[in-house]
Amino acid sequence: MYKVNSRQIYLLWRNFALSTLVFVGMVLFTKFMPPIFAPVISTASCVILYAMMYHNKYSTTETCIVVPYTVFHIILNYTIILILLNLLNIWCILPLPSVLIFFEGHFISGLIFAPVAVVTSAVIYLRRHKLSICRECQLHNSPSVERGRTGIIFSHESEIQIRNIFFFFLALSIIFWTYYLLRFSDVSITARDSFVFTWVTLILLLCDVMFFGMRYYNLYLDLKEHDELVSPADIENYTTRTYLRFYVISGDSIYLTRKNNDDFRDNDNTSIFDTPFVIRRIVNGISEPEIRKIIEKSTGIPGGGLKFFYGRKVADVGNHRIFRYFYFLPGEPKDYPALSKKGEWMSSEKFKTIYNTHPLSMSTSLLTDMSRLATILVTSKTYDENGDRRNKLMLYRPSFNFEEIKHCGLDFQNELWIRVSMHNSDQRFFRLRRWIHQGFGKQKKSPFNNTRV
Repeated sequence: MYKVNSRQIYLLWRNFALSTLVFVGMVLFTKFMPPIFAPVISTASCVILYAMMYHNKYSTTETCIVVPYTVFHIILNYTIILILLNLLNIWCILPLPSVLIFFEGHFISGLIFAPVAVVTSAVIYLRRHKLSICRECQLHNSPSVERGRTGIIFSHESEIQIRNIFFFFLALSIIFWTYYLLRFSDVSITARDSFVFTWVTLILLLCDVMFFGMRYYNLYLDLKEHDELVSPADIENYTTRTYLRFYVISGDSIYLTRKNNDDFRDNDNTSIFDTPFVIRRIVNGISEPEIRKIIEKSTGIPGGGLKFFYGRKVADVGNHRIFRYFYFLPGEPKDYPALSKKGEWMSSEKFKTIYNTHPLSMSTSLLTDMSRLATILVTSKTYDENGDRRNKLMLYRPSFNFEEIKHCGLDFQNELWIRVSMHNSDQRFFRLRRWIHQGFGKQKKSPFNNTRV
């Protein structure tokens, strides 16, 4: 299990605190500036939050930015709804009370933004495993399950943070609208009104920041006590390592053995399928002739076909790399009795059955790699590079086997087909979203741009 970078714990709180402070600033400026500036202030807040998310793309330390993403969409939706409501009021389509009109002196933003925040955070919470920003994060870094303790913390804390936002604004909505319906007078804004609609919000927001500050400080102490914490300076001093994972394939079968633990997750499995050919070298890189010698020596079978699968840095440890390769043996599995005695040849159909029904019987790395393989192979058969369906039969779903990997010309390192699997013509408003992302009709190789926000 990889240790957690101490800076990532701080960044979890910092992102939450900065997002909250942007919201605090929006509430204060809306309170003390003329009401007509309300949509301008909220738009400026959106720009600041977008800049925060964009900055994360170039950050040397990866962190979770679900909270800035959520608050950005809350303020964006609030701005749109605020403008629409006021336009409907101007056009006499929907008469509104003065407290909801930013042309009036009695405008109270909380009556709109609190309910909008409840609905927006609820939708984001329900879609938390399908959010584009989370998919992009996994695409650029690693799936949560492969990031060890860091992935577990990010996944768990992001869920808690979104849930906190939902209940926070649900409580504010009840307070605001109960007070407005029972005690508020349209004649003027009293000191008590300001306290309820402005200062209660600010006090509770700052208390929330302090609560999460204490929560993450306690998390820091707990990880430190269990020796699961590493400082950025320690990471810089780590020895450069290159890991090689080989998947040996013969015909339509992949060679797997069982091991007694999984380095990326906590479980009680005593028998987990994985490739036995995992090699570590304390070097910055290895040439292909050296890689061939390593796998030939490990299998005891020379002359096989070597093919690069894909590679990436180890999550959150910049000077560690993992490269995956396929090694194709001629003939059939029965031609290699020495390997059969130590492990098992698994056909593609049997592998897919276990993958779908008992995934925990496979190592996290094996699941991650085969998921990427299956996604790219199936997606490339289903859609073209622009995301349009090759076969117009909606029920058509192609399959694949291990034997075709040797002859296919796909670049498994390229993210194109992963992106196509997320953005394709089977999704609603695909062509409109593609047109917007391509810069109003400019041709791009990927269906959508590489932006992470």
